Amino acid sequence: MNKYNKIVFVNGSAPALNADNLNHMDEGIERATDGVTAVEEALKTATADLTTVKSEVETARGSSSSLNARLNGIDSAVTNKAEKSTVSQLSARMQSAETSLTGKANATDVANALKAKEDNANKVSSKTDITDSRVNYPSIEYLDAYYYKANELYSSEETNELLGNKANANSVYSKTETDNSLGEKADKSDVDDVKAYIGYTDEDIAGLCVDFENKTFTRLAGAVGLSQGSDFNKFTMYGGRRRCNVLDDGTIPAYYGDENYAEDGSNGQVMVYQPAFYYRVVPLKLEKNSDSGIGYHLRKANYYVSSKPKTGFKLHPAFYDENGNEISYILFSADEGSMYDVSAKAYVNDNVDESITYEDGDLLCSVAGKKPISGLRKGIGSKSNLETMANNRGAGWHLETIEATSANQLLMIIELGIMNTQTGVGQGIVTISNNASYNCSSLTGSTADLGNGTGQATSTVNENGDIQTTETANGKVSVSYRGMENPWGNLWKHIQGINIWGDGTMCGSQPYVANNFAFNESKHSDNYEPVGFTLANANGYINAMGYGSEEYDWLLMPSEIGGSAELPVGDYFYRAKNLNGYRIVRLGGGWRSGSTAGGFFWYCTDGVGGHDQNIGGRLLYVPTAKSGNTPTKSYSTSEVDTLLATKYDSSNIESGTSTLTPHSTVTDKIKNASCVYKKIGDTVIVNASSSLASMTGNTTRSKISLRSTFISISGSCWAETTTVSTRIGAPSTYSTVTCAFPSGRR
Repeated sequence: MNKYNKIVFVNGSAPALNADNLNHMDEGIERATDGVTAVEEALKTATADLTTVKSEVETARGSSSSLNARLNGIDSAVTNKAEKSTVSQLSARMQSAETSLTGKANATDVANALKAKEDNANKVSSKTDITDSRVNYPSIEYLDAYYYKANELYSSEETNELLGNKANANSVYSKTETDNSLGEKADKSDVDDVKAYIGYTDEDIAGLCVDFENKTFTRLAGAVGLSQGSDFNKFTMYGGRRRCNVLDDGTIPAYYGDENYAEDGSNGQVMVYQPAFYYRVVPLKLEKNSDSGIGYHLRKANYYVSSKPKTGFKLHPAFYDENGNEISYILFSADEGSMYDVSAKAYVNDNVDESITYEDGDLLCSVAGKKPISGLRKGIGSKSNLETMANNRGAGWHLETIEATSANQLLMIIELGIMNTQTGVGQGIVTISNNASYNCSSLTGSTADLGNGTGQATSTVNENGDIQTTETANGKVSVSYRGMENPWGNLWKHIQGINIWGDGTMCGSQPYVANNFAFNESKHSDNYEPVGFTLANANGYINAMGYGSEEYDWLLMPSEIGGSAELPVGDYFYRAKNLNGYRIVRLGGGWRSGSTAGGFFWYCTDGVGGHDQNIGGRLLYVPTAKSGNTPTKSYSTSEVDTLLATKYDSSNIESGTSTLTPHSTVTDKIKNASCVYKKIGDTVIVNASSSLASMTGNTTRSKISLRSTFISISGSCWAETTTVSTRIGAPSTYSTVTCAFPSGRR
């Protein structure tokens, strides 16, 4: 510590304070303060130590009055205690005894165990026999049957491992909690509905969004990026559609491309096989029909088709038979309907034959090179007459129905990517000059070269009166959509199963659709059901389709006009204004309809029984559901040759361990055998009896030639009877081989 100089007074007065003196004074005061603080801390520590000592003394003293008294008590207690060495020895002996006695029962344990042992007198074999647990006990047999054995139980470690990731009671929601949690969640159907509105993305769904208001079209789902034609063949409802020949019993003897396929009627009617499909219509924007108050105008919608069932999709109504059963296909007509006179055994040309009449049994046909039948002549060409001629072919044959028409329309718009079919395919026969005295339609079959494809014919023969002209211009040649010739143009087509009815207050009136095949042009009740919307009340180009409900969302008919010859549909519509009564329906336009024609050109003003020079119809075949639901297929000679080309070999001619193989033309190589054969046409049947008991190995062989048949037996055996029938030349026949042995093997 610094020392300070004494202040010396001068002449009785203190000297003046200066900075140096003041600094020394401050330093002294600080050091004095630090010293006092250190003393205080030391005092606190000493006090704490004293308290601890006091506590320890009190603990040592225990209940004694003083520490000395406690020590005296301890001395007295220790006097009689064993030495430490003795205690250690005793401890070791006790540990040894404990080890020896581990797992041993004492007398009490044994007594208690014996009391709990099974008593045969009280033993039971079923838990239902235990009336008193103190008396009755389950037998070992029962325990073994109904409880796990020890080696079948999980250890605690195994149980913990198994349950480690399982939910416990605290982590599982109660039913109420679950209901509350899921109450606002969407279920699968809700999600599917959202997908439908947003747009499916499934590759096996083809779709089209039609915006009638903005006149735009957008491909959806698996159709995105595709072009009409071969791109769509990956979808069964498109790629599986093809022309075929069909007999009156529904048998399909040939498809387009087969050797025996024909379009002239010599191998049956020329039809188009259409595989079944599922569909969905999603209305994105609806506007209430304020004119009639019935139904809606469809402003925007998504149209989908799929060959497989999907959530929210329905089998298209075209694919139900007369019993209401689902079927896997229908058959459209490839050609417009012509008429066959069964008594004259000739096809009818009503264009030049003024004397023709309908006779029982006359047939509606679909063949190439014929004049389509119309309503030019009295008693012929009405809807009921055409239906009758179709029915004359047999069960399943009808005039084309509204359901079949709709199926074709739906397929067309989705593939073409637009609703204007004339733009998508071609004008069709719509610009031929009219002559009211004649059926001015062109002959059928000019699209035969297109086969299953879509497009226009290179030329078409038109017949007006007795004058035939070969036409090549767009608007004068036939068109085809995937095998169906002239779905519009040339002749209007009566459509079956739909009536239009109104009471004078329903604007263009409401369509009524038959829910079965009991057709009647003057019905709007019972089996004829309302579709839920009314038709436009004025003539004009279509602007919007009608919509009533999901039940008839497949029906594509207009509720509003105001469009153009191009968009959104491009087709015209004729109505009966403020109809009070019935009207029938025709579709497509005729030879002079021009730009008004197309796949959606509806004409709804004809009265019941109406017919005209420019109206005809088409055949339709609806099969009856049966096991497998597959059309009967007849094979041509060339098809059978192909199928059996690799079938006639040694693997197909076996009897036990012996093999019959066509090999030699030399009969004397059959040892000890008599051979009798019969030739039927180009088939040779041989019966041979051979005794070959001593033969071993492959000692003889023979083969079947074009004009001779012999039998080979390899190995050691007795051949009692062997029959061989084999194909040996054209025309083709086929072989069977039967060999019966004493063993019973064949």
